[in-house]
Amino acid sequence: MTDNMDNFKELAEIVMGCHDDDCNDGVNGSYKPQRKIEFLKARLAMIVDHDLYQHVGMDGVLSLATKLNQHSIMLFSTDSDFIRDFTATAEKLEGLATLYAPADDSLTTFKPICSPKAAKIPKNKVMTRDTDILASFADEDLLYTLCDVQVKNELSLIPLPVTDMLILKSITTVQPYDLPLARHYLRQYSDAKKALSQEDFALIREIKEKGLPTSSDSYNNEVRAFLKIEKKLYLQYMN
Repeated sequence: MTDNMDNFKELAEIVMGCHDDDCNDGVNGSYKPQRKIEFLKARLAMIVDHDLYQHVGMDGVLSLATKLNQHSIMLFSTDSDFIRDFTATAEKLEGLATLYAPADDSLTTFKPICSPKAAKIPKNKVMTRDTDILASFADEDLLYTLCDVQVKNELSLIPLPVTDMLILKSITTVQPYDLPLARHYLRQYSDAKKALSQEDFALIREIKEKGLPTSSDSYNNEVRAFLKIEKKLYLQYMN
């Protein structure tokens, strides 16, 4: 018994001997990851286009946006009807809500329209397309390079379509901790989206807008594959 205890103490001294004050493996109570975790600068905003607003109305838009961020609604729109109605509604909103809308017809600069609780965002703050905002509202294919965009970490706002936002939000949650895994998920998303037909894409929009089941035998393989990725990432990284 004594011999066993002596052997154990000797082994413990060998193992513990490498743990000096600078050791970062957690034994001394100060774990530091070997790779620096760089949190992403860009905020994510749900794109509100004309069709979405016409189909779900203001309440529907605000409800959908909470799925992207339940504490602070971030919206992006170039639709004049929605911008007008949100502007009239913003002062009455009780939560934090911000809409980025074009400052003029050129669609090169965008200004925030805020609810009272979100008024800490300067009302005269203007963002510039291609410098501060990813132009994904005009070209969704830019989202296929989302990981590369965020590695640069230069943008302040990334607009996301309602059909894709849960997948992409999950990927941005993974990226600061595991970039290769985030890239893997982004490839899965890209492949699944590119496989969708126009009819498939319209169905996915309808699923979002009407709250239809996200799993059904009536959906074809391509739609099911896209929704399966969303469900997997949503359950793992969004809750």
